[in-house]
Amino acid sequence: MSRALSLLLALSLVACGDDDAPVSDAGLDDAALDAPTIDAGPSCTVGLWDPLGDDLHQWPEPTLLREDSSRATGYSLFFDETRFAPLLTRFAGYAPIFTEDLAELDGFGSTSGIFFRFGRAFDEAALPSGLGTAEADAGVGLAILGDAPRLVPVETETTDDGATLMMRPLRPLPQRTWVVAFVTRALTDAAGGCLEPSDGTSALLADPDARTSEALETLSTLGVDTTELVALSVYPVGTLVDESLAVAADVATLAPTPIAEPTCTDEALFRRCELAFEAVDYRDEDRIHRGVSRERTHVLPVTVWLPLEGEGPFRTIVWGSGLGSGRDQGNRLAGFAAPRGFATIAIDAVSHGQHPDAAGESDDTLATTLRFFTIGDLEERALFPLRLRDNFRQSAWEKLQLVRLVQTGIDLDGDDVSDLDADRLAYLGVSLGGIMGPEPLALSGVFDAAVLVVPGGRVSSIIGESELFGSLTRILRPRGTTDGDVDRFFPVLQTFLDPGDATVWGRHVQVERLVGDASPDVLAGVALDDEVVPNVASWTLMRAMELPLVGAELRPVVGIENVPAPASANGTAGRTAGFLQFDVVRDGETVEVATHDNVGDSEQGLHAWLTFLETHFEDGRAVIEDPYVATGLPHAD
Repeated sequence: MSRALSLLLALSLVACGDDDAPVSDAGLDDAALDAPTIDAGPSCTVGLWDPLGDDLHQWPEPTLLREDSSRATGYSLFFDETRFAPLLTRFAGYAPIFTEDLAELDGFGSTSGIFFRFGRAFDEAALPSGLGTAEADAGVGLAILGDAPRLVPVETETTDDGATLMMRPLRPLPQRTWVVAFVTRALTDAAGGCLEPSDGTSALLADPDARTSEALETLSTLGVDTTELVALSVYPVGTLVDESLAVAADVATLAPTPIAEPTCTDEALFRRCELAFEAVDYRDEDRIHRGVSRERTHVLPVTVWLPLEGEGPFRTIVWGSGLGSGRDQGNRLAGFAAPRGFATIAIDAVSHGQHPDAAGESDDTLATTLRFFTIGDLEERALFPLRLRDNFRQSAWEKLQLVRLVQTGIDLDGDDVSDLDADRLAYLGVSLGGIMGPEPLALSGVFDAAVLVVPGGRVSSIIGESELFGSLTRILRPRGTTDGDVDRFFPVLQTFLDPGDATVWGRHVQVERLVGDASPDVLAGVALDDEVVPNVASWTLMRAMELPLVGAELRPVVGIENVPAPASANGTAGRTAGFLQFDVVRDGETVEVATHDNVGDSEQGLHAWLTFLETHFEDGRAVIEDPYVATGLPHAD
């Protein structure tokens, strides 16, 4: 029995005495009579949602929806500055995100968190989480409405010292579907013995609008006892993929060529060539995308690394660099790939290296990171989430244009023959490059194979939960805000980011193709306890892509299948699919703990990536080997 329950029981026993007994002060001295009454806190865990309240007590908040026939969902979002004035004051330079940016959206998030605030704490350890939340009696969860209703499992946690219940879908929700998030009295034990709806929620349940009525009927059909509901939010998931599909269709009609003769230099392990091409910037001047237009262009530098031996066209790897690094980070990959007969080609991500967005700016890693994540003036405009979303999307769209450049033909040695084989393309990205990989992979059918090293999905989780970004988050939060304020802000932020998030696009790499029938073989690698991309973000992406864990299961992951190594042709439509867990790696004679920075070019990592790519191009179907077995390195105890 909890301390709070013990106290409540003691108080209830006092209250349940003989009502007719005379009140007596016998045995109490004056000091005792004058002693202040101790506030034992709320006697019940009651929801805080109020449809007219001045704070966001739940997210998604359906009262923000306004009918709007110009939007694909039929709705837009409106944030009332008068109603929410206290919140806007508290969030200072983040206020424009609510007052200006939300109006650009036509619904809520696909992967973003959901929260309900209450007046008393839950015992987080007693909350259901994971696959079991898809059961009707779990007490918390999501349901997709419509013609094929179903319960969707979620991960749960708390913030605000346990008084806010948070959940996140295990897999992305489909765009433009209506969803209901809910909590029932099945969580009463976790709530300390009493759990009730707010007055606002009770009124909504007693007199539901049309959408709420549909949600209640659906929940009842799915077996949820709607008489036990204490919190619910009925909302549409916003449009996710349409804009990128339109851009990809436009890119497919481009025929870019180098704007000048390439310059090449032979180095020890490869021939390095520099060139450039004119690319379309599909964003407006404020660096936000609002429609397909070729009015804005800029020149993108390109680096190609060719094998020193052999004749082209060479099978080619499109390289994606890590956060803070320019395309020259591809030197390291090329040093291993070129001797094996692979060419490598790379451009800079938006705001990185020599990308036009970074012109005249510092190339320092911290400066690049702040620029990419659109960190601004903490008092006036602290963050630009729509620009951040489109930093990811424009980077993906430029990779698609790079592919078109390869398809048009790049002659690097003057023999009028392309040196890169557009019919044998692979993608390999590390860190940010791994995170950015799924969108171009989903939007193009030309990639045969892909390797994603230490990637993750749900960018807000990477920002909010990684060791690296944790200190930055604390520095950037407004004065006077609490840890709970920060935790509750991230679901709002992710709502903006979902259309450019790896988790949303990961679903469409193999499982639900949007462009063409052909999908690539896919391998990913995850460092356990990654200090930069937290494992929760990696598992989110692995689930979305439906990649099984191949080989040794060093750490079980909810919703992930484990298959033995070697694995080949084990995925959707006979494609190879899987990821590896890394706990230690070997550097020469030294065995080290696997980290975000050392897995990519470690002995074990390189064996996995290159074996995967070579078997794909040699045999038509990649093989995922267990690199620990192949290299004779045992896992840590």
